[in-house]
Amino acid sequence: MNLQIGADDVMLNLDRNQRAFEKTVTQLSSGLRINNAADDPSGNAIATNLTSKVGGLQQAVNNVQNGVNALNVANGALKAVQDILIRVNNLLVEANSDINSTADLQDIQSEIGSLLQEINTIGEKTNFNGLNLLDGAFDTSTGSAGSFVQVQSPFGSTAQVVNYNGAGTPGPLVTQAGVPPSGFYVPALMVFTVTSYSDNAVDPDSGMNVGPGVYIQFDAYSNAGAADFGEAPLYQDVSAVPINAGQTGVVPYDTPNGLNLLLNFNLSNLTQADVGASIAFQSTSSTGPANGRSLTINDGGNEGEVLNFSLPTVSTNALGISAISVLEPQIVTTPNGNGGPQASDGTSSSNNMPASYSQLLVQNALTTITTNEAQIGAQIVAMGDDESDDNTAIVNLQSSASNIADLNVGQATAQYTREQILTSVGTEVLTQINSNAKIMTALLIQALIA
Repeated sequence: MNLQIGADDVMLNLDRNQRAFEKTVTQLSSGLRINNAADDPSGNAIATNLTSKVGGLQQAVNNVQNGVNALNVANGALKAVQDILIRVNNLLVEANSDINSTADLQDIQSEIGSLLQEINTIGEKTNFNGLNLLDGAFDTSTGSAGSFVQVQSPFGSTAQVVNYNGAGTPGPLVTQAGVPPSGFYVPALMVFTVTSYSDNAVDPDSGMNVGPGVYIQFDAYSNAGAADFGEAPLYQDVSAVPINAGQTGVVPYDTPNGLNLLLNFNLSNLTQADVGASIAFQSTSSTGPANGRSLTINDGGNEGEVLNFSLPTVSTNALGISAISVLEPQIVTTPNGNGGPQASDGTSSSNNMPASYSQLLVQNALTTITTNEAQIGAQIVAMGDDESDDNTAIVNLQSSASNIADLNVGQATAQYTREQILTSVGTEVLTQINSNAKIMTALLIQALIA
């Protein structure tokens, strides 16, 4: 009986050692501590989850790299538009000279037209993986309020006068006092110029003799379009203002399409010394929000971990340069300041005004493009940071998963040797027990026979 119990104990331990030995052999051959859920249920779940996150982040890195590639394509297109605008600006500078013949200006305008068409083509055809990038589909800009800013007068004169406040203090010819809502004015360049002095200045609008005074000419250069006024129309109104008599006023003019421009202003205390002074303001109408959607990229590997970015709309309309012209405009005169424009006798003016104003519009377009380039550049930097963060997370998660699932080879090798010895010893002991049982059986048989 004791011999049987001993054999059972040996077989039990041998079975345990053999199973442990087989598990260790599997671990050594795979390099993993966890080869199935039975090896470590909770550890297997954690390691699997970590491995899944690593896979998601690796794909997120690929997504980010593709997104950067798309942004680089868009940025390259904007650089091409920028180069075109620089060329257009050069042509406008060339055209802004009275020594050009009509044929010269027409040739320049023809090249400008071709360049503007190329800008539209770039906006329509720039794509990545079949997605049009710059046609407004991914433009989520919120729009902008109408602006009203002082700019360089196209007449090239100073905006400073010698008697701003009545005490001889130098200052601006006109101080902007207030801007009406954007719906009340059209995009335009407005210029105030002190044209002359008279001891008996008579106001052309009212017929009033103001005594010693200066004549202030107001020019409104609108880009409303050739369909209404001919190429780059010019509006004029002249008022007589007593010297050393600053005042607040409103300059209105009505356009045939019913839009108004109302400029509230403060006029300095002018003197005869201020003849030739000129100041210009440029207004832009407000723009509404774009109708595009965000271009979304999963940059974190999990649901909701996305990066949204916007791409600008590239077109001559969006840039406000579709109607630029270097051709000579017709002058339109408003006799009483509010009676609506009336066509002149058709005499052409110099083209300096349309060329100068067109140059302002192109400069604004260049500013818009460089701003868009900066925004795209910032988005590329942000996506690069996301990629770096993802790669760092991948390394850390892989390390964590490895600590859980990978095998300690040195420890497993020692365990392998121990289990191999125990298995061999157990097998040998079981063999001896079997041998002893045979001997005992033979002795018992002989004893019974005897």
